[in-house]
Amino acid sequence: MRFLLTILLLLLCLPCGFADEAASPAPENPPAEVKKEDAAEEELISPVGAMVRSAVFPGWGQIYSRRYFRSGLIVLGLGGSAVGALLAERSFRQRYNAYATLANLEPDNEEGVLASYEYANQRYKLRMFFLYAGVGIWLYSVIDSYVSANFYNAATEIRSIQQDAEQVEKKLGIQVGASPSHLYLGIVKTF
Repeated sequence: MRFLLTILLLLLCLPCGFADEAASPAPENPPAEVKKEDAAEEELISPVGAMVRSAVFPGWGQIYSRRYFRSGLIVLGLGGSAVGALLAERSFRQRYNAYATLANLEPDNEEGVLASYEYANQRYKLRMFFLYAGVGIWLYSVIDSYVSANFYNAATEIRSIQQDAEQVEKKLGIQVGASPSHLYLGIVKTF
C-alpha cells in the first residue's frame, strides 16, 4: 500500500507539459513587443492528450487541462473506492470462510448456513459496488478531461480574440462593442 501511495505522489509531482518550455533556452534579449505578445498568448492543449493522460492515471488529464480541484476530487474518489473495495474484499473473505466452515461442520443447520451465506453475499455486493464506482470514476475522468481541454481551448481562443480586437481598436482608433440588445461601432480620433 505504501508503494502505491509513493507512486501516486511521484506522479502528482511530475510537471505536466512544462518540460518542453524548461528544456528550450530562452532568447537573451527579445524585443519588448514580442515579450508582450508571448506573455499574452497561451498555448492550446490537446483534448486527446488530456484524455490519454486520464486513461493512464485518472486526474492527470484534469491537471493538464488546468482543472486542479477536479483532479483532486477524482484522485480522492478513486482512492476511496479502492480502499473501500479492499476492505470489503477482506470482510468478504472472512465471512465466506466462516460460511464454508459452518456449512462443513453443521450441514443440518440450514438457517444458520443461509444467514452466514447471506452475510458473506452482502460483503461481496459491497465490494462489487466499490469496484464499479472506481471504474465509473475512471471513465468520468477520461470523458471530463476531454471536455475540460476543449473548454480550456475555447476560453483561450476567446481571450486571444479579445486581445486582438483591443489591439485593432488601438491601432485604427475605433471602438467596437456589443451588448445583448445592440452592436455598436464608433470612430475615435483626437485632433
